[in-house]
Amino acid sequence: MNSRTKKFRTVYLSLFFVILYIPVLSVILYSFNKSPSTAQWAGFTLDWYKELFNDRVITEAFKISIQVAFLTSILSAILGTATAITSMYVTKKMEKTINGVMILPLLVPEVALGVSLLLFFNALRLPFGHLTLVLSHSLFCVPYVYIMVQLRLKEINISIIEAAKDLGAAKWQIIRTIIIPLVMPSIITASLLALAISLDDVVISTYMSGPTSTTLPVHIFSMMRVGVTPKINALCTLILVGTFFIVGLSQLVSRKSRKEEEFK
Repeated sequence: MNSRTKKFRTVYLSLFFVILYIPVLSVILYSFNKSPSTAQWAGFTLDWYKELFNDRVITEAFKISIQVAFLTSILSAILGTATAITSMYVTKKMEKTINGVMILPLLVPEVALGVSLLLFFNALRLPFGHLTLVLSHSLFCVPYVYIMVQLRLKEINISIIEAAKDLGAAKWQIIRTIIIPLVMPSIITASLLALAISLDDVVISTYMSGPTSTTLPVHIFSMMRVGVTPKINALCTLILVGTFFIVGLSQLVSRKSRKEEEFK
């Protein structure tokens, strides 16, 4: 690779990251703006963060988002892992069918998915609230868990499972003592990813929220109808920090598991 190509690549990547992260940095910067308007900078202040923590409505919406995201990550981990392990014991044709069904929620537009779930839960006369939020969030989080766990399953040396069968281990014993421990890092990583996705969802949550179960992203969306204020910037900054922390933690777990495998 010549020097001209290296310079072009450096300039291109620099411009890409600048364009990508300048809006994010501006949100963080103006969350410390003393002026209530985002049109001008009037000095540094933490008043908007203090006002944010004293807002009971935002605090309640945050609690609901955390509860829904936590339950969604658990349910998604169970369903996604169970489906991935089940796909190991079916025919190739059935495995392709399972793959198609699991990936389908990722291909359907969120608006169409939200309307479909709204009509479905309404037909079941299920009250909209925590339950509908967890079920709907799990619908599009399970595929991520399924894909990550299935990729890890394909890396497992089949001779380990064959040796367990030769020693008389039952299918459930193989799953419990061999497969699940080997895929546990992937399950944890996928669960953290599902947690972050659930916390950031707006479209599905708008359709599934009840009168007393408004999530934080939906509340932020309603606040922005009257304009973007430093208070919203402060709230978005905290959400960004939380999301980056969750994603970083998932990457740390994944990297640690890879190092342990290389060591072994």
